[in-house]
Amino acid sequence: MILIIYTGNKFQQNISQCLSKHSFLYDTVSNFQSAESLLKAQQYSLIIVESHSNTMCLQRIRRLVEANPESWVVAVESDMPRTDTTEDTVDEANYYEAGVDDFLTGTFDERMFSARIRSHMRRSMPIQEALRSNDGSEYRIEIGPLRVDQRYHSVTINGQILALTAREFTLLNYFCRHPNQVFSRNQLLSEVWGYNHEGYEHTVNTHINRLRSKLDKVNSIENGGQLVQTVWGVGYKLNVNGYTAKALSA
Repeated sequence: MILIIYTGNKFQQNISQCLSKHSFLYDTVSNFQSAESLLKAQQYSLIIVESHSNTMCLQRIRRLVEANPESWVVAVESDMPRTDTTEDTVDEANYYEAGVDDFLTGTFDERMFSARIRSHMRRSMPIQEALRSNDGSEYRIEIGPLRVDQRYHSVTINGQILALTAREFTLLNYFCRHPNQVFSRNQLLSEVWGYNHEGYEHTVNTHINRLRSKLDKVNSIENGGQLVQTVWGVGYKLNVNGYTAKALSA
């Protein structure tokens, strides 16, 4: 999962369109305050942040790096003209000294940008990449008692087949790709349903309840519906760690 911290301008649109085109999952915020709220709720493998050539921006990015040591951080030079020419200008070396993993400058090049993002994502998830092979395992996800096979649109739980609708499969598959991460209803609407409109949150609630009901009916696991946990005031997550710990202690 990628987080973009960028003001709404043409360059930000280029970044978002490129990530979507290459099937990267991402969230976008326009300021550091909003980014901090999201980063408290979930872990991002990669953070793309707009850089302005001034010390204030440099300090914010340094704090961002220090607060998120497990995330790769890429700073992208802003395409907005400077309005304050009195403040000391910082350069590329300053950003590397602040701890960023990459610094992109100049005109946006989609091919180069997507290649560098793929490189960073591979580095941020070395275990997942190492497990990939030619036997189709890249299409399978095994997390806790769940096994998802995207080729056959099938899910098993402790070896027992789980009968799901297409939307239920897509929802559970999304959770399994991001175990223990918290998603708001609007995030799920955007990523699973493909739209994001307030007032449709009940759609998510209905499908979550149906998914839990089917998980509860699986004979090979007790209270399977608890795998999908409600995080009050935020949304939902696949609670693999918590459920596994509970099952082991029972």
